[in-house]
Amino acid sequence: MGRATTPAKRKMDDMDDEPQVNGERPAKTSKKQVAPAKGPIRRRYPAPPIWAQSARSLGERLPNKPNFVLQKRAHAHVNGAKPVVAQPPPQRDVPRDLPRESAPPLAHPAQDLLGDWEPTITNLGPPEDIPRVMADFLFFNIIKNPSAHEIESRGIKFEVEAKLGTLIDRDTNDQRVERGLLSEAILADPSRVAFKSRMTESAHKSFNEFLNATVKETHEQQAAGTRRVPLRYRHRYEIDQFIDMTPDMFDRLPECMNTAPQPGQGRRRPRVRVSRNQQTGQVIAQIVKARVADLDFHIPWGPMDCRISINLEMDWDGPLEQLEDALARQNDRQPDRRKDRLSYTQGPYQIDLTQVTQEQKDRGQSRFTKEHELEIELDPATLIEQGRMADEGRDHRYLELVTGFVDNIRLLARKADEIGDVSGKGSR
Repeated sequence: MGRATTPAKRKMDDMDDEPQVNGERPAKTSKKQVAPAKGPIRRRYPAPPIWAQSARSLGERLPNKPNFVLQKRAHAHVNGAKPVVAQPPPQRDVPRDLPRESAPPLAHPAQDLLGDWEPTITNLGPPEDIPRVMADFLFFNIIKNPSAHEIESRGIKFEVEAKLGTLIDRDTNDQRVERGLLSEAILADPSRVAFKSRMTESAHKSFNEFLNATVKETHEQQAAGTRRVPLRYRHRYEIDQFIDMTPDMFDRLPECMNTAPQPGQGRRRPRVRVSRNQQTGQVIAQIVKARVADLDFHIPWGPMDCRISINLEMDWDGPLEQLEDALARQNDRQPDRRKDRLSYTQGPYQIDLTQVTQEQKDRGQSRFTKEHELEIELDPATLIEQGRMADEGRDHRYLELVTGFVDNIRLLARKADEIGDVSGKGSR
């Protein structure tokens, strides 16, 4: 029987917060932290955001033209009167003994070279389309989910994950989608699009080194007194088994777990995932996972696209023996997934870099295959909290939260562009 090997990867310099590469044990993380500085006063809005207003008027139906403007400010001037321009807050770290004759800060930094300049004639820039569409997608499938009450009352959790890989056009022979675009776009029709998590071992190593360096950088900058949120890591070795549910097991599921996928994406009954510690064999989790919706994010300027998925995860409360019996009777059993996973967490965002090893059997012969996956997860509790605050017209940071999620996707996509041929399929 063959044996999988773990790629050799560059180790970081020794330090308390040294993250690991896949295949190594994690080092201890220093618990000493610098108290965060007090943040600026949060801006309050005079009205709820557009998506909250739309949700109230439209019920559960997604609008044909979702949020074009997330927040409009009333004009504070009439014809002939100069508008009142809000000055930026004073910098905290500027010495107090600056000369009083120093020039006041500009309303816009670009005015230093452009003179009389504003971003638009209304002095407001429109919101970015990608975060706006993403905000609507998450809002109507999670915050306004028609089964939200049942989901919450049964302790079922949402999962929001963005997988980086390749969007495949089903009408071609395993070719990447081609829409004649030069910039990012959300694809409207998922029916003819598949997704594959393609990444080479060398690309995996490059992402590992980049994330390790970022861990070190954020801890060093925080220790120096800067207002950085440290990037923390966790190294896990797990084995996943997937068990098809028998009819009687399926009948025990609540209705919300029998969700209908989006058109063209097929239909598959939920399965139970049993996760064990690789070293001890102890069961870590028994999870039933059901898909809610997918959103395809095409990034034509780089080698990797992204699929954002919303799922439901419910703890399986039945006996383990029932699952083991169902697994033993499966004819087309999926090979166990041996996961070597590094998780990098910063606030509500978590990046998972995973090497998956599986044993494949063919005509009595066994061989091991390896796959490499890169995912970003958004904390669902924070998303729901901010989304409900937005829906109720209270002060919130819903759009900022979603924008940070999108920007982390973009950041890793640009890193993939620097790496080059991440999928082993040649240039884009």
